[in-house]
Amino acid sequence: MTADAEQLRQDGHRIEKWSVGWMLLSLALWAWFGYRFLLDDDRGLFAPAEGGRTLVGILALAVIPTIITAATLVYARVLFRLARTGAEVG
Repeated sequence: MTADAEQLRQDGHRIEKWSVGWMLLSLALWAWFGYRFLLDDDRGLFAPAEGGRTLVGILALAVIPTIITAATLVYARVLFRLARTGAEVG
C-alpha cells in the first residue's frame, strides 16, 4: 500500500468517526423532537399548537446534523474507495 493510499484510509477512518458523532447528535435531536411532538396537545386539525414554533425550531435543528451526517458518510466512503484504487494501482 502506498503512502498516499494509507493516508486516504486514515483520513477515511477519522471522518467516519466524526460522522458517528454527528449521527449521535442527530439521533438525540430527533428523539427530542419526537418527545416534544408527543407531548403536544392536539386541539384540532387546523388549530395552532402552543409549541408549534418550538417544534419547527427543533425540527430544523434535527435536520441540519442529519444532512451533515450523510455528507460525512459519503465523504468517508469516497476516501476509502480512493484508498483502495490507489492501493491497487500502486
